[in-house]
Amino acid sequence: MEEPRRAAGNPSELSPLHLCRDGSIVEDPNACSRRGGVKAVLPGSSRLALSKRMAGLLRHYPHRYGLSLDKEGWARIRDLVEALHRMGLRWVEEWHVRGVAEHDPKGRYQLVGDMIRARYGHSIRIEGRYEEAVNPPPLYHGTPVRNLQSILARGLMPGRRLYVHLSATREDALETGKRHGSPVAILKVDPACLRNRQVKVYKATDRVYLARWVPPECIEVEEVTG
Repeated sequence: MEEPRRAAGNPSELSPLHLCRDGSIVEDPNACSRRGGVKAVLPGSSRLALSKRMAGLLRHYPHRYGLSLDKEGWARIRDLVEALHRMGLRWVEEWHVRGVAEHDPKGRYQLVGDMIRARYGHSIRIEGRYEEAVNPPPLYHGTPVRNLQSILARGLMPGRRLYVHLSATREDALETGKRHGSPVAILKVDPACLRNRQVKVYKATDRVYLARWVPPECIEVEEVTG
């Protein structure tokens, strides 16, 4: 998946999504010129806000807004739209949800026909099926420095989620860590050490890996950055 552009003037805002007249959804409005032109636009700030609400509904609190998930976390797109309306996002249409899911930079969502689910990040119990990563690359985890003492003593724990999330790159780990506070410690996780401790690693996407727990002896503090 191609990395999305950022909106000018705000590094934390995603670029807009454009609905072409042929029904395709793109980030580059010029791509619509060959498809009948632009029909509608989802601004970057709205795209980011919608993605956060979608993640909340599909990962953490679907029943609070009347959304039904099956045992593997799937929901009908139209049902998700209705749940978003109940949250107050009355402007959301199905194309908005599809566009956010299709162009998510970390592949958080999966679409099949008229169904959608979050690939990872759940705190609610689902029967997710992940591919075991037999030879994963070196993995990283970003966390506020205030958490270091506990992590180095006890390891990385999933907290309210089902798995510990590990990144395939330092950059993603840093971005994740910054969302929870600063300065950020970049932790390097040794997959060979995990294998020796019989801790399985699962591949959620090309950029995100999962483990039930990371023992402290498999963690190295690689960098601390503000």
